[in-house]
Amino acid sequence: MCRHLAYVGAPVRLGALLVDPEHSLYEQAWRPRHQDRGVVNADGFGVGWYVAGDPVPARHRGAGPMWTDETFADLARVIHSTAVLAAVRSATVGMPGGQAAAAPLRGGRFLFSHNGSLDKWPAPELAAALPPERLIQLEAPTDSALLWALVLERIEAGAAMGQALADVVREAGDGRLNLLLTDGKTVAATRWGASLFYLSADNGVVVASEPHGPDDAWHEVPDRHVLVADHHQVEISPI
Repeated sequence: MCRHLAYVGAPVRLGALLVDPEHSLYEQAWRPRHQDRGVVNADGFGVGWYVAGDPVPARHRGAGPMWTDETFADLARVIHSTAVLAAVRSATVGMPGGQAAAAPLRGGRFLFSHNGSLDKWPAPELAAALPPERLIQLEAPTDSALLWALVLERIEAGAAMGQALADVVREAGDGRLNLLLTDGKTVAATRWGASLFYLSADNGVVVASEPHGPDDAWHEVPDRHVLVADHHQVEISPI
């Protein structure tokens, strides 16, 4: 299992979003509260963010724990962004490690993360739905990278973000398939087998595996639902 978070809204410092809160993603790397598989998310981490004038988000990823990365500490201290996606990883047994396997994965203007695992891996039936050139371009030989390729294939064919996530979850079926996606303006996420919450405020919206503050300020997304949110509204629908 992993923990992940996305934000869109007014400019925010990375540290104010990912490190400073009472139960931040930084703390969830070693002390999650709503994670029912695994106890430490120390098999890699990543953060992606958007800057004005450039549609392609920047990323910083590491193969080890978030708390050991000095570069992340500096970035979190000084960088501000209107959209962020970050994750800490607990690798599924049998999956490769390394920086390339850490979310967020990227494709053009999109950032993606997967919290969970496919029950059946490898998944040749899912892979067969992709053109060979898409498979060759996978960032890592993981279920998350395959799911991201399937989502991106649908988006490039014209599907909306939430629809693309829901379609892939239905097709994949068996497993824990909490998918998280942003294009820098909108966040889409599925809850399928693991926890998911959102916090909507005047300055923006946060979608996360678990609250980074008092639980009573957050809303829990029902299982087997898809969420689509921007700075102004949140919509939740069954998958």
